Amino acid sequence: MREEALLLGEYKSLAGIITIPETPNGAAILLLNAGMIHRIGPNRIYVKLARQLVKLGFTVLRFDLSGIGDSKVRPDNLPFEKSNIDDTRQVMDYVQQTHGIDQFLLIDHCAGAVTSFWTSLEDSRVIGIGLLNLESGDQQWDLYDHKRKVSRFYGNYYTKTAVTDWSRWKKLLTGKADYTSITRNIFRDFFWNKVSNTLFRYRNKVAKNHQVGDAWYNVFMNGLESLAARNIRILMVYAEGSTGMERIELLVGPSLRAMKESGKLQMNIIKGSDHTFTLLHTQEALFNVLETWSQDVVGERMQPI
Repeated sequence: MREEALLLGEYKSLAGIITIPETPNGAAILLLNAGMIHRIGPNRIYVKLARQLVKLGFTVLRFDLSGIGDSKVRPDNLPFEKSNIDDTRQVMDYVQQTHGIDQFLLIDHCAGAVTSFWTSLEDSRVIGIGLLNLESGDQQWDLYDHKRKVSRFYGNYYTKTAVTDWSRWKKLLTGKADYTSITRNIFRDFFWNKVSNTLFRYRNKVAKNHQVGDAWYNVFMNGLESLAARNIRILMVYAEGSTGMERIELLVGPSLRAMKESGKLQMNIIKGSDHTFTLLHTQEALFNVLETWSQDVVGERMQPI
C-alpha cells in the first residue's frame, strides 16, 4: 500500500489523497466530503476506511470538493450542486486515465451521499453507491432533530448522571442549586421537547396519509429505481435512531421495503452510533458492513455472464 497527495481536475484545484493497493482488484472507491468536513471525514473515518479497503485491493481516493478543505474555489460560475457532480466525475476521469480503472463505488456520508446519488445517475462507471446517514430535511425537520437531541441529553443527564451524584443533591437540598436552570432544563428542554416532537411526528404521519409526500424524496425514490434497473448495487447505512432514517421511513418506507425484499437495496443500522460514528465500536461495525458490501459488489461484477 502507498498513499500519494494529488491536485486533480481541470484546474488542478482539487486536493486529494489516493491510496493504492499492492494488488489492485480493478475497482476504485471515492470518498466525498461529509458536508464541510475535509477529506479525513468525521472522526477520521475516511482515513481509516481507505486503509482498510485498500487491503481488499481497492484503489481509494478521498478528496475535497471545490471550496472545501484544501481545494480551491472553481473559477467558473457553475452552481454548487452541479459543480460537486462535475468535480467527482473529473476525479473519476483521473483514476481511469492513470490507473485504467473504469468501475467505481461511491461511499459517502451525509451531504456527500447526496452528491454520490446524483453522480451515479449521470455516470455509467458507477457500479455501487454506499449512502451513509443520508439526510435531506427542511427547517422543521432540522428543528425536530435539534429538540430530540436536547431532550435526550437532559433526559440522560437527570436520570443517569445527576440522580446518582450526591454533590448535586447536596446543592439542591441546601439552596445552592440554580433552580431556574433546573426547571428550564427539565420542563422545557426535556418534557416540552418530547411532547412537541411527538405532536410533530403525529402531524407528519397524518399528512402523509393525505398527500403524495415530500417532493425531494419522490425524486429520490425514482432515482433509486433507475439505479436498480441498471443493476447498480445500493447500500444505505444509518445510525440507530437517525432523524434521516425516520424521515425516509415516513415518506417512502413502503417503497424502500419493496426494494429491500427484491434484493435491489441493502440497508443496515449501526446500533449505539451517533450521526458521525464517534465511538470506536460503531466505526468497526460500519467498516465491517462496508468491507463485506464492497467485496460483494466487485465479486458480482467479475462473475462470468
